[in-house]
Amino acid sequence: INSTHLEGGRDKADKIFALAKKYNAAVIVLTIDEQGMAKTAERKLEIAKRIYDIAINEHGLRAEDLAFDDLTFTLATGSDEFINSAIETIKGITLIKEALPGVLTSLGVSNVSFGLQPNARAIINSVMLYHCVQAGLDMAIVNPATITPYSEISREERQLTEDLIFNRKPDALSALIEHFTAAGPAAVKVDAQQEELSKMNTGERLAWKIVHRVKDDVEADVDELVAQTTGTQTRGERAVEILNNILLPAMKEVGDKFGAGELILPFVLQSAEVMKKTVSHLENYLERLEGSTKGTLVLATVYGDVHDIGKNLVKTILSNNGYTVVDLGKQVPAETIISKAVELNADAIGLSALLVSTSKQMPLIINELQRRGLKFPVLIGGAAINERFGRRILMTDDQKIY
Repeated sequence: INSTHLEGGRDKADKIFALAKKYNAAVIVLTIDEQGMAKTAERKLEIAKRIYDIAINEHGLRAEDLAFDDLTFTLATGSDEFINSAIETIKGITLIKEALPGVLTSLGVSNVSFGLQPNARAIINSVMLYHCVQAGLDMAIVNPATITPYSEISREERQLTEDLIFNRKPDALSALIEHFTAAGPAAVKVDAQQEELSKMNTGERLAWKIVHRVKDDVEADVDELVAQTTGTQTRGERAVEILNNILLPAMKEVGDKFGAGELILPFVLQSAEVMKKTVSHLENYLERLEGSTKGTLVLATVYGDVHDIGKNLVKTILSNNGYTVVDLGKQVPAETIISKAVELNADAIGLSALLVSTSKQMPLIINELQRRGLKFPVLIGGAAINERFGRRILMTDDQKIY
């Protein structure tokens, strides 16, 4: 439910929380009370605590049902009243997350740049988003088409923007406006990008395209790289070398940037699409082993998840290294996965999930395997998966190690 607050008292909040309880809904909560919108981090926390108490202790909601938007104000006015507003918003996110465990945080990020020219807004919103995520922000209202990954913003523009956001210099606003007013059109940046690419060798260029989400001419890059065989190396061997030494490290860099908060999910998916296109063409050169197999893997993206690029990449790697991979596709129910593994007497099961919410299917499958006394090795992977998660789901509901 979007949204409630305490402006004018608690009548609206009581009605909203009653509806949320009745329909099992989550609620976006704004840090506004009878005195208006909170401007300092401490006031934001004070209001959040008050609303939390009403929602949790009086209406019986859970902490995870609340998403606090501690609000931000435009930095375009330069007024003393709002000059530290971005700092207070970022600090407020951290205070709320620390003081109220389990709650979520949300923010309409673009408010911070309202009133400035579009090219400046894109950078300010991107930098603000990065720092809010570092502070603990869970959800953001942004237009991904106008967001630039933090790591791809020039050092100069990053510094100008952070000078404004963190109020480091008295002339930060005027310096930023002057810079973006004088900045050339987008075509100039494209020309600079092309110049940068022209200095790279083919492998570096292809890796750069994956990281920076550029699909153009990746097939030609693959063809050129495959042609660079050495000695007695076959084209198939060269293709495997390209996969292992160029493509996989590029996607690992994307994953690392995502984990560090430098990339948001839409950018990861765009890089994955470039990777998919590249691998699809590279497969024309990969040599498949016929007539023998090192083992059989039943592979699937778990139920509720429609993302399959990572899964498909695993399939390509294993298939071209002598394994039989039975790909069940995406959004596959647990019963289908387990039944197919039993039917084929598979050597292992592979599960993929991009999202935190869908990764919860994995422990369900592990528990069902345990309940049936089945001991298939299970491989898990995806953006939401790490070693800690893997170790945690080893412990089944009956308190035994799978």
